[in-house]
Amino acid sequence: MKSLAIMICCAIAFILMAVQAQAEEKECVQRGEWINSNVYEDNAFVLAFDKLGRGVLNTAFGVVEIPKQIVKRANDTGCASGYISGIFVGTGYFLLREMAGIYEIVTFPIPVPGHYAPVIDPLLGYRPDNIE
Repeated sequence: MKSLAIMICCAIAFILMAVQAQAEEKECVQRGEWINSNVYEDNAFVLAFDKLGRGVLNTAFGVVEIPKQIVKRANDTGCASGYISGIFVGTGYFLLREMAGIYEIVTFPIPVPGHYAPVIDPLLGYRPDNIE
């Protein structure tokens, strides 16, 4: 009986959030623009699930930081020691990205930090417009 009451309360809360999000939604997406927190400033529902998506991606693909940092450090230093230091730097970024992902998953319904802003940027360690 308690579980049924909890499910009904969750369903009502979800419906109220959806109604509020739909009422606040503002049409500001332009063709060809990335969908991110900067586009949907006034829609708390979309921003919350954007934060959840960032958290899942950071948690699932945080390990990509290790090979990325190995290659980056080797290119920056121009010698083999960059491969060794890249392992350690990449492991640090991997742990940072994993912790940020878990934090965003746990706190996705709460507008912290500042209106659902990303904790760590860029998503997946690079921006599509500045790939080296």
